[in-house]
Amino acid sequence: MTTTKIAVYGATGHTGGYLLTELHRRGIIPILVGRSASRMQAAAVAARVPDAEIRVAALTDHDALVAAFTDADVVISSLSAYVHNGEPVLAAAIAAGAHYTDLSGEQLFLQRVFDEYGAKAEAAGVTVIPGVTDNNVAGDLLAHLTARRLTGPVEIVLSHLSKSGGNGSKGSAKTVFASLDWFRSGGWHFQDGELSTGTTARHAEMTFPGHTATTSVAKFPQPPVITIPRHTDVSYVEGVLDTAILDLLGSFTEEIIDSLPDEPSSDLRYDVVVDAFDTSGHSARGVVSGGDSYRDSALEAVEIAVRLAKGTTKPGTLSVAEAFDAAELLDALARFDITWRITE
Repeated sequence: MTTTKIAVYGATGHTGGYLLTELHRRGIIPILVGRSASRMQAAAVAARVPDAEIRVAALTDHDALVAAFTDADVVISSLSAYVHNGEPVLAAAIAAGAHYTDLSGEQLFLQRVFDEYGAKAEAAGVTVIPGVTDNNVAGDLLAHLTARRLTGPVEIVLSHLSKSGGNGSKGSAKTVFASLDWFRSGGWHFQDGELSTGTTARHAEMTFPGHTATTSVAKFPQPPVITIPRHTDVSYVEGVLDTAILDLLGSFTEEIIDSLPDEPSSDLRYDVVVDAFDTSGHSARGVVSGGDSYRDSALEAVEIAVRLAKGTTKPGTLSVAEAFDAAELLDALARFDITWRITE
């Protein structure tokens, strides 16, 4: 029987621990790749994966990265600030002939992956699926399913609701800070067949699941804005977020980030909400609920990596809804207590 080999770059962080644990649970011996052998060994011990393979390769050493990934079926990239750090791992994975997925959440990086690496991945015969996070997977799959309840083209609004009010990790804060101007500007929305910028959201208030009062929201650069038009008939797609959270993110400075704890809060329950509207006045709402944004992102990344290792997806850069059946994948996540529903 062929042994599946999955390499993880960035396994020493908080999310990396979840990645290693889940790979081990599935009987996969992970290959840890990074710049510090001692830190990777410590991460493997902490995750109770003593048989993990350790390979040293810095982000700045392309040849070493390619060598580290050469016999891997799939590479999972788990980094902060992909706009600065993401491309070396992606480029090396493609050069090594390995499928690739990551936990990026930045519009600018995601668009770069589609624009600049799709043809390279296709030529190499590998599949690249970027942006595998609790928010992005749910948003992309839910939009695909909710829109098909209506008559297209439809309007889509995406939001992420923190049900606990818990704080994220220092790595997440660094990711926001690396693209702070983009986050403050609201990033891209999709309108009239193209991506556009602008700070004003079409929807300024939302009533979130379980709430009776409306919440003020503002435009936020949700990555599924980029992926949804690839597979769904849409006239408009925007991301929004609670204005209180946006004000907090916009206040980040290097000093504030340095003072943050490395680990996030213990309670990180969330809803990903997708609202769809058609020109006839009909609407549908999709909701994915999970218990921990970091854990769930890691579990989803492993699920997708295992599927990629089977070699049945078409080569190139794809969104999750392009690569897999949306309902089947969401159903498969139920074993992790990640649930979904659509109401009309």
